[in-house]
Amino acid sequence: AVISKDQYLLTLFAFAGIYVIAVSGLDLLFGYSGQISMGHAAYYAIGAYTSALLSTKLGVPVLLSMIAAMVVSGVFGIIVAFPAAKLVRHFLSLLTIAFGQMVYIFACKAKAVTNAMAGVKRIPKLNLFGFEFRSNLSCAILILVLCVLFLIVKQRIVHSSSGRALMAIRENVVAADGMGINIKKYKIMAFAISAVYTGMAGALYAHIVSYISPESFQSSQSQLLMTMLLFGGMGNLAGPIIGAVIVTILNETLQGFSSYRMLIYGFIILASVLYMPKGLYGIVEKIKGLFGRRVKADADN
Repeated sequence: AVISKDQYLLTLFAFAGIYVIAVSGLDLLFGYSGQISMGHAAYYAIGAYTSALLSTKLGVPVLLSMIAAMVVSGVFGIIVAFPAAKLVRHFLSLLTIAFGQMVYIFACKAKAVTNAMAGVKRIPKLNLFGFEFRSNLSCAILILVLCVLFLIVKQRIVHSSSGRALMAIRENVVAADGMGINIKKYKIMAFAISAVYTGMAGALYAHIVSYISPESFQSSQSQLLMTMLLFGGMGNLAGPIIGAVIVTILNETLQGFSSYRMLIYGFIILASVLYMPKGLYGIVEKIKGLFGRRVKADADN
């Protein structure tokens, strides 16, 4: 019983890690460049199906199929970004929702490619340089390492000139344009990088579960990613991690309330927007600030 409980916790940890990568990618797009995406499950699906189909149908090594998944997801991110770069607010939301639905319908109907609702079975386990990650522990360790790598890359991007350009666009597009920032270029870049992150998360999901079907990539998956981001907090390193971990645990806890889960996520999003605009991370920072001021005031007295 202890072993099975440990295995369950390791699997939960692995899923949380996968979501941390996906939500960190969404944060680069929404939190840093201010472009909302309500169809991010599309890139999750593209990454999963690309890696799964290459490894099962063509026998491509898992490492190469996962790299291909990131590339293909990034290409689709660029394709969507071209029209998206011209749109704002609800128009952008509608475009991303439409793209998410298009990918989902393609996965459902293109039997020759995706095997439709029957899904893709017997997807090879994660395999790097001949070492197969069969145990839950080895998978969890690999995902932890990948999480750290992707988060380091994210921070390098954020603290680069490109990151500063993205934040300038988020704050004021007109002012950023006046400063000579190429708005279209950086908006497309944000979409591409975000898609690469989410595509990698999808590929990891496919190889850990060893089976995928369109049911895993419905619009509810996009809403789950957005819930994680808003709940944890945008535009920082810790927010997506906090949101992904807590909502993954919450998602597992609510398995028995499957018909009400989306309603609960809706309440979480509403509460986050109205009462926690900076998410849980913002509340923690506020408490730290108040505590710091209190300590300083006591020291002065």
